[in-house]
Parts: sequence; structure tokens; C-alpha cells
Amino acid sequence: MRWIVTMVGGVALVACGRSFSLDLADGSASASGSGPDSASGPGPDTAEPCTPTGDVERCDGIDNDCDGEVDEGISPVVCGVGNCQATVYCEGGEMPECQPGEPGPEICNLDDDDCDGEVDEGFGFGPLGETIVLRSNEFDTGSCTTCGWAFGTTLVPTDDGLLGMWNLGLYGGAEQPNLYGRFIDSLGAPTSPILLLREDFVLHMMPVSAVGPLPSLGAPVAQELRVGAQDIPGLMFVDGDGQSSIISPVLAEGSRGIERLVWTGERFVSAWEEDDQLRVAVLDQGGELERMVEVDPLDRPGRITFGLFPGRVALLVSRVRTDPELLRDQWLIRLDARGNVVVPAHELDVEYATWQRLVGTDQGWLHVRPVDYLEPSMRQPLTADGEPLAEASPFADGRSIGASGSDIFVPRPGLGEVFTAWMDDGDVQTMHVEFLDGDGEVLRGWSGPLGGDYLANPHVQFVGDRVLVIWHGVAGDSEANPVLVRAFGCTP
Repeated sequence: MRWIVTMVGGVALVACGRSFSLDLADGSASASGSGPDSASGPGPDTAEPCTPTGDVERCDGIDNDCDGEVDEGISPVVCGVGNCQATVYCEGGEMPECQPGEPGPEICNLDDDDCDGEVDEGFGFGPLGETIVLRSNEFDTGSCTTCGWAFGTTLVPTDDGLLGMWNLGLYGGAEQPNLYGRFIDSLGAPTSPILLLREDFVLHMMPVSAVGPLPSLGAPVAQELRVGAQDIPGLMFVDGDGQSSIISPVLAEGSRGIERLVWTGERFVSAWEEDDQLRVAVLDQGGELERMVEVDPLDRPGRITFGLFPGRVALLVSRVRTDPELLRDQWLIRLDARGNVVVPAHELDVEYATWQRLVGTDQGWLHVRPVDYLEPSMRQPLTADGEPLAEASPFADGRSIGASGSDIFVPRPGLGEVFTAWMDDGDVQTMHVEFLDGDGEVLRGWSGPLGGDYLANPHVQFVGDRVLVIWHGVAGDSEANPVLVRAFGCTP
């Protein structure tokens, strides 16, 4: 027996085996049973406690982690590849068996139709349509003979396609905005009219070699800006909407048309000659100076050639030597993605040539250099530290490239490929678009006539397995040269 004592207004109420709840508003009292004859069951505080059956929720219809939810956060199961890929989800405490879709015949559509992990294999490679002219003339340039010429052709990715850009020539100190562009789709077809992109006076524009991820401000483009009577180096960033921002000045001095800095996925690395000494700097993702890099200054540096691949940067520095005679020797410095020196400057057994290329490959670098005009160009595979892996040799077809600004080489990390576009400047100007292996052998490609337009300053962007190439042609005085773009990919 239990006794319950309740004090109300100084009076003690005593009950045996009963409990009372009193309504203090009207003085009435009600009794509720608590013995075995009571009709009410146990309160919520007497419910069975949850016992965890593990730290991770499983697909079994049970609250394994005792958080009041059942089968929450269960990852789906994915099976199959390509177009056969299927996904199943936990339903009713059970995970259905995942069954891949049925493979079909491979067709040329940028999809893995036969579900073997490869896309559009077994097809040719070539143009996906005709060459498209993006510009003719934006405004009346008056008596200026070069103001209608387009330079600096550049492609940058946007959220809805790509933006093709170019800058026009300037007439002395005339304050003439000259940075233009046009939005295009993944086949190069224009999706906008020609647009004036900025009010700045851009003296020169050049794409920046980059590996992902891109800086937060967008795709980087190197520039020289005309500010009063001065030409100041700067960086332009283009975001996914095609909007641009400019940082100036930037520590990236050097000759116009020569690559001055690269984006490693983490930092900008910049190199130039100053007071007959090599200078190297690391810039943050906004283009601001982070630090100078201590390197061998390499007296009398001449040509500075960048090599870029994920995780590494190389500086191939041609040094002028006057004793015993005028010669050039080649030195290489290797840095990591944060601009730290990994391998100090050391001399290489690699010959120098104007417009030499140092192209990143899975095994190291591919050194490409012309010899003489219309003479076969040479290629030589090197290790990451620049040591030759084989003797230099001409390309299998005896091609002559370089020394003209009419070629480009772009590594494709992880695929064992290098993309190249170049022009054969023979009796008939021919455009070549190819994929090479790390030794410079052609894996697949296409060649065809340019139609009379010179392949000047080409630039490349990849959209899936498509490749878009932009370039500008040539024109006579007071004429507008064309800016052209063409898409390439698999062909039946």
C-alpha cells in the first residue's frame, strides 16, 4: 500500500492507493486509478528503449542508429558502365538487385553505346561540320590600316557552351575599346551576335596554359593593357557567364607572344628575364604576388619555355653563351604545383630551336622543335627531369611545323595523348588536327585544306570528346581578317 499526501490550502489530503489531481481554479478534484483495475495503460516514459544495432544505417527496415528515422541516407547501388549504367535505391527495407542495361551497337554520338568503357571507338576522327566565321568587321577603323585586324584568338568554357574572344589592333594612343567576342555552342555555331566585351584598350591577349581546377575567378587569359603611354601586363578572368574581370599589373614580364605564366591547378607560376637574370614568381589564384622563388638565376637567359602537366611545371631556359662562340645551352628547372623547386637547374642534352615546345606527357615531356624553314621538325621524349628517353628524330611523315605561330600542342592527362593542330605551309595550306602518343606518333587525326585562311594563333577547348579549334586568318591593309572556329570529333 502506498500513501499519497497532498497539501491544498494548508489542509493535508491523505489517500490510500489513489492519486488525486486538483483543479485549483474551481476546487474540484478528480481521481484516477493507478491500481490493477485502472483502464489506462503505461505512459510514454515506459516505452521500450531503442537499442542501436550498429553505427551505420542499413537497408533492413530498422532504425539501426536510433535517430527516429528508418533506412535514411542509404547510398544507391550503381552497376554497369556507359549507356548500360543502372541505379537502384533502398525501398521498403530491401535493396533491389541491380541489373545493368543491355548494350547496343556503338554509334558516333559521344556515348558509350556498347558499354565497354570506351566512347565512339572504331570510328574515324574529323570535322563535325564546316569552318564557321565568327567575325568580319566590328566598326569603321578609318585610316588605321591594322585596327581591323583580330589577334589573340581565345576560347573559354561557359555554363552554356563557349565564348570565342579576340582583340583588335589599336591606332596609336586612340582610346578605342577593342576586346570583342561571341558565344558559340559545342559545334561552334554562334548563339549571340558579336559583343563588345570590355571598355579597356587591350594591346595583346594570349591564352594561359592551365590544368584543372581553374581559379575561382574563372578561366585565365594573359593580357597587355594600354594605360596611357604604358603597356602593362595583366590577367583577365572569364567566369561561367562570360563576364570578365582584370587584375593588373602582374609579375609576368617578357616578349609579346611568348608564354609568361601557367596555372598549375593551385597557383600561377610566372617566369621572365630581368637584368640578364632569370626571375620566377608564384602568384595566388587571384593573380597577386605570393612569393618570389629562389632559383639559379642562369645568367643571360634567352628563351623561356614552359612545360605543364598535373602536379609539375618545367622551365626550359635557353642561355646565351658567348665563349668560345655564340651558342645556346638548355637548362631545366622542375617545380611542383605550388611552385616549389623539386629539381634545381641542370643542363640538358637537348638542342635549342626557335619556338620550341615542351609538351607534358604521362612519362615526362615531349620536346618538339623545328630545324630550318620547310625542313623536317624533330621530336624527342624526355623524362620529367628532362633526361632524353630516346634520340631526337623527325616525325614519321617528315612534317615541318613551328617557327610560325601556327601550331599548338595540348596534353590530355591520363589518356596518354597529346592533341595538336598545325598548318602545313606548302603550295596548298593544309590544316592538320591530330592526337599523338608520348613519343609523337600519330594515333588518329584529320588533314584538309584551310581554304586560303592562315592558321594563326590557334587555341583549343575540349567539350567531352569533341575538340573546338579557334584561330584567325590574315588580311591585307585596311581589311578585316576573319576569326574562325571548327569542331572536330568522331565521324562514321
